[in-house]
Amino acid sequence: MELAINPSKIISSLCYSIFRLEPYTNCSFNCSYCYARWYRGGRIAPRYKALGMFEKVAKKLEIRIPFRLATLSEPLQDVEERFKLSLKMMKTALKFEVPIILCTKSDRIAEDPWKSVVEELADEGLVIVQMSVSSLKRTDFEPKAPHPLKRLEALKDVDAPRLLRLQPLIPNYSFENAEEFVRSVKDYVDQITVEPLRIERSELKVYGRFWDRWSDYSFEGDVIKVEAPEVLRDLKNACEKYGLDFGLCKEGLFELETSNCCGLDGMDVELRPTLREIYREVYSVRLDEVEKVFGKYLFGEKISGLPRQIRKALKYHEKTLLKVLRNKEVLERLTPHLKLENDIITVIK
Repeated sequence: MELAINPSKIISSLCYSIFRLEPYTNCSFNCSYCYARWYRGGRIAPRYKALGMFEKVAKKLEIRIPFRLATLSEPLQDVEERFKLSLKMMKTALKFEVPIILCTKSDRIAEDPWKSVVEELADEGLVIVQMSVSSLKRTDFEPKAPHPLKRLEALKDVDAPRLLRLQPLIPNYSFENAEEFVRSVKDYVDQITVEPLRIERSELKVYGRFWDRWSDYSFEGDVIKVEAPEVLRDLKNACEKYGLDFGLCKEGLFELETSNCCGLDGMDVELRPTLREIYREVYSVRLDEVEKVFGKYLFGEKISGLPRQIRKALKYHEKTLLKVLRNKEVLERLTPHLKLENDIITVIK
């Protein structure tokens, strides 16, 4: 799907923002841990098709549904100076009042014309800027990206809601002390969202020297992830101490989260439901009544009047989410907080 992330047991169950804008076919930063290495290849070229389809859909949208700019490439990489495709996408979002989650690790965010358009979007409550780092000090796995401290300084110059993505979290690489890390960034952002490293098992020889506990992640393939709940808890406690919100990306540890993982709590947007909504809103629910829990979200009849591409993507993810809820093994692997017995989902807190 051009404008949406494909359904999967993990994405459909844990992600609010499934819609995306991909301005370029590849990324010059070429970070070694990037998930996109599994999907993309070839030269860097503009994806005008994505812009055209976004314009077509944006004209028809009558409600605010957030789009991520971007997921598989850096939207503000050097070729943006020439093509300005990300800028055009942001201008389209501004024109048709479509919320944008701007995901970047570029210091170009503080330069015009991008900075001005981002701040115009912010004035209308239509953007959150997510700056991504894997460490504040080390650049082993992202040597072509701007230095993390340079990114933070650029972010501070942008008058918009700001979120730091610790992506990926690599214990003993990302930082030595969680509180020290949070204290270092507290004046730059309002929230930290953490995504532990996910790699193919064959890559353990590269990353295993930093951390020795890993667990299965994917349901297809041989992808594993960092298993470090104590590190996540330390980060959450430090965020509380310094007044920052805390989110987790595609993790089932809902009790640690104090805010929407994408930082969307402060935006006027419509969201699809995830497993979190069951955790937060009920003590237990029968499978045949779970749709009542999702009633106020983009689910069921609420998506019927949306543009075809949007409706179709939401429907696919909805079907996958419902299948997960009916599968005890899958559900309980995704989160320790939901248990399925005799067609009843019980919340464990």
